[in-house]
Formats: sequence, C-alpha cells, structure tokens
Amino acid sequence: MRATAIYNERNILTLLEGGSEFAFVQIFDRYRPRIYKTARQFLKSPELAEEIVQEVFMKLWMRRATACEIEKLDAYLFTMARNLTLDMLRKQAYEAGEARRMAVGMDMIGSASDEPLLESQYTELLQEAVSLLPPQQQQVFRLAKVEGLSHEAIAAQLNISRLTVKTHMAKALQSIRNHLRPHLGMVVALPFLF
Repeated sequence: MRATAIYNERNILTLLEGGSEFAFVQIFDRYRPRIYKTARQFLKSPELAEEIVQEVFMKLWMRRATACEIEKLDAYLFTMARNLTLDMLRKQAYEAGEARRMAVGMDMIGSASDEPLLESQYTELLQEAVSLLPPQQQQVFRLAKVEGLSHEAIAAQLNISRLTVKTHMAKALQSIRNHLRPHLGMVVALPFLF
C-alpha cells in the first residue's frame, strides 16, 4: 500500500502530539520537497532553502505538543516557510545595504581626508574596532571585507551555516559602528553608521 493512501492528517497530528517520530517522518517526507522547492525559488540558493526546511521542521517538532490544534497542516507549514523566507530575504537586503554603507563610508574617509595622518587615524580606529571583536566575528569580517568572499564561501571555508555567517557579520558591523561612533566626525560617520 502506498504511503499517500494511508496518510491521514488528523491521525498523524495526533501521533505527532504524542511525540511520535514516525508521524514526524511522515510529515517531513510529504512536505519537505515542496517547501524546499518554494524556498529555493525565492532565495536562489540550495543552502538557504535547506536552512528554511530545517527551521520549519525544527519548529514543528518543538511545537508538537499542540499539533492537534493545527487545522490545515499544509497551510501551517507553508505559512511558516513563507515567513522564514521573507525574514531571510529582509536580512539579505539589510546586509547588502550595510555593505554599501560601509563602502561609501570608507570612500568618504579616503576622499575626505586630505591629510595622510587623518586617514591613518581612521584606519587605526577601524583596525582597533575589528581587533575587539570575538575571534569568530573577526574571522568572518576579515574574510568578507578584506578578502571579499561571499557569505556562502565563508560558510564553506569555516564549515558553518550561511545563517551563522550572516549573524556574525551583522554583530561585527554593529560592534564596529558602536566603537567608531564617538571617534568619527558627523560628515564621515553618517553613511558609515546608518
């Protein structure tokens, strides 16, 4: 008998609520391909789509005690996947904006400083800010900003997820901005900090 013929959503949700790994696997096998395909279409990345799949099913498992409250499982899972995908797209857009603002800030530092001493001081402050970061954030920041690697390349090189790379990068940028804020003049600091 085929698995689809014996699949009964109410029974599966009841079993899941009881902690059944069998029920979880049934749900995973049934919905994983469609969730992955949809996430990949929007994110254009197999790795990010897989992160969405993992997070959707991790959340389902963590919320299994209330599984019987779910009216339509497919709508529940796809709404969760949609929201996680949108969050990830927002984070990507934010990081791209941050990178542009940093580049503009660095350009302004270079063009605004007629004196080599001033430019040297800005460079020293930036290096100091980076040196104060935790080791993993330092490494991610240097790979991204000095070596110009993409988040996916950094994730592969450090054997961590792309989401972890993004988190480290966001925290590093925030720490650097906080460190530089009191030292930079308003004209130079504005594009860099906002």
